Amino acid sequence: MSADGQRRAAPAPADAAAAPAARPRLRLRRLWRKTAQLATVGTVLGLSTLPLAYTVLGQAPGVPLEELRPLAPLPTRWEGPWHAIDHNYAAFERWFSDNAGLRTIMVRSKNELDYQLFGSSRRVYYGSEGELFNRSQTDIELPHTEEKMADPQRRAAMLAALDAYAKKLQEQGVTLVLLAPISKHYTTGERLPYFAPRLPAQSNFMAFYDGLRRTPSLNFIDVDAIQRSAPAGSPPPYLRQDFHWTDVTAMDVAAAVTNRIAELEGSPLRWRHAREYRYVPFQGVEARFAGRLNTEERVLEPELVQSWTTRHTRHLRDAQASGLEFETGTLDDPALLPSTCLWGNSFSDGMLRAGMPEHYRYFRKISRHLTLPALPALARGHCKYLVAQALDIQAGVWQMR
Repeated sequence: MSADGQRRAAPAPADAAAAPAARPRLRLRRLWRKTAQLATVGTVLGLSTLPLAYTVLGQAPGVPLEELRPLAPLPTRWEGPWHAIDHNYAAFERWFSDNAGLRTIMVRSKNELDYQLFGSSRRVYYGSEGELFNRSQTDIELPHTEEKMADPQRRAAMLAALDAYAKKLQEQGVTLVLLAPISKHYTTGERLPYFAPRLPAQSNFMAFYDGLRRTPSLNFIDVDAIQRSAPAGSPPPYLRQDFHWTDVTAMDVAAAVTNRIAELEGSPLRWRHAREYRYVPFQGVEARFAGRLNTEERVLEPELVQSWTTRHTRHLRDAQASGLEFETGTLDDPALLPSTCLWGNSFSDGMLRAGMPEHYRYFRKISRHLTLPALPALARGHCKYLVAQALDIQAGVWQMR
């Protein structure tokens, strides 16, 4: 066997000279690889601690979300012995999840992806023509009302209870004026996306609504008819990015209430305020609930232009202690209508913004958190008329609870 077969051949002189020169390049590549690995680990670690840093500093970026529930508070005491971590971890985890510094950005990013990719949101339905629908109202509250009013005998019992309620008020010197704003689904429901639930053509609530119309003691204000008979060129009755009616519609309803009370009184007074409005940028509650990244998006909605003089001074009250939100002083003007109470939710707030109290000598707003059975005690001896406003989705109100 030759010497070449027994041992490896010695390197050529040129290769032997290149080997020492290659070693620095090899070390440089290894150093670069380790540096890149450490930079990657450091970047991931730094990004993972950003939420904690923002949480501690309390200066999280982004527009705050409209929350549908109270956020978890920071636990203030330790449960059990010092080593009982398992008993306390869940409370701290809930607090951190609800208050993490980048939570707003992360939630808005997820909502934006849902909208851009699927045109959906877990909080709202995106309808056509820029119409937004509250998802809870669409999926839960309206179907719940339909279920509660499915039985004709139950609807008849509700109407009988309301009739008895109005007559008992009348015996105490208080006349009831009732109104029931209906959901925008009845007027713009065709704009819902195809996969959203829809109201039946003959809804159970509208059958109940017809019964309200036919009950004289209620002095029922037909909001549906008012909306359908609005002057040509009027704005839509409901805000596109909100479930509320516009203040223009609220003024139309407040005018109908005031004119009905004037008729009952035999008074020549009629609604005095001009129906003037302008369009301004507006972001409704549904748009805020949607929680998208584009927080600056606005649509133009009608806003009332006040052309009347405010004479009444509103004296705010502690609603929990007194049952009142506010009451006015008494104006010595015989041309005005008698003292009147108003009970209602945020829909009735639009009637107040339309200047409804200015048509009455005295006006008090009863707390929206009270129920129908609690109202007579607050109206008796103070108000000749009680204007009560409740929504179609408030099934408990219609059951006198």
